[in-house]
Amino acid sequence: MLRADRSRPFLLSPLLAMSLLPAVAWAGSWPDLPLPSGTDTTEVARRIVFNGLDMRAETFGSRQSAAEVVAFYRAAWGDRAVVNKLGSSQVIGYREGDYFITVQVSGFGNGSKGRIGMIDVAGAPRGFVAGKGVPRPMGAEVFNDIAYPDDPVPARTVAMRDALSPRQNAAFFRERLAGDGWKPEGDGRCADDDTCLLSFARGDSKLALVAVRRGSGQSQVVVNIQNPQEASP
Repeated sequence: MLRADRSRPFLLSPLLAMSLLPAVAWAGSWPDLPLPSGTDTTEVARRIVFNGLDMRAETFGSRQSAAEVVAFYRAAWGDRAVVNKLGSSQVIGYREGDYFITVQVSGFGNGSKGRIGMIDVAGAPRGFVAGKGVPRPMGAEVFNDIAYPDDPVPARTVAMRDALSPRQNAAFFRERLAGDGWKPEGDGRCADDDTCLLSFARGDSKLALVAVRRGSGQSQVVVNIQNPQEASP
């Protein structure tokens, strides 16, 4: 955890004060991120691979309000900061060299909370295929493939959407996963026509699947795999 230092003297020029602000210290060549005073951060994962791109992620809590956090980053990043509304949150985006940084913030109690993400946009691997190695119905579209390869138990989450119902998806995955050596675990079932929950095991690997109806004749399927050998895309 990193804690912002509120003991800094305030009789400084704005540029000098900005250079002395506490920052998230990312490993290697990752940029340091300035933090508003009274802000604590917590690492989400040691390493995240988001759709083939290396990513760092943290959550934060701050004694500053959401508006004050947004104003802080507008001052830090100037005209290059892009601010958008996302539900009850605001997202501040900024490009620094080979990295794209986002800070999502919303009000919480007397202060605020949010998430910090940093993506190495220059390090995209060639030939990356989202969902590679994970079964999917014909016509399914994979829109997220997120791996946590350096966690104590490496994991990978693949999300897709298709035109099948949750029950049809459940039947497809039961058959395909059985053919790949996965055995059902627990009482995986479809609670109703809109939601199916399945669990499987293969050796020391675990696989959990959720299929949910999303309207407009589509379902969303999320597959989570926990296994040191099978977690990387």
